[in-house]
Amino acid sequence: MSIRTAALSALALTAPAFLWAQTPAASPTPPAKPARIVHPRVGNETELGRKYTTWFFTAQYDSLWAHSSEDTRTEMGEASKWGEYAEQLAARAGEEVEVVSEMVMMRNGIPQYWRTSKYSMMAEPVMLRW
Repeated sequence: MSIRTAALSALALTAPAFLWAQTPAASPTPPAKPARIVHPRVGNETELGRKYTTWFFTAQYDSLWAHSSEDTRTEMGEASKWGEYAEQLAARAGEEVEVVSEMVMMRNGIPQYWRTSKYSMMAEPVMLRW
């Protein structure tokens, strides 16, 4: 145990109870988290995943951008970012040579397409998720 960890543990054990009490009722309550949205599977997620992968590999980044979530767009900033990701994948892994598996998994209430493939420059398969 480091000296810092020991000191913090000792402080926590000896601190008066009022330090650990809840904040007074007069302080504002934090905003409630929005309810988690659960997206039902619609049955064509595999087809969509294949389409998105085709767009990714054939430089149709505007199509990917048009189908990206608002969060993804905000994070990426512009459609050309998809091209940067494709270039990085090609530089590190090469070209896709064989699809090993495809599946749709529910992750945090959202269906995701998982595509595991072998690439020309990688010994191990690589997974793309949409």
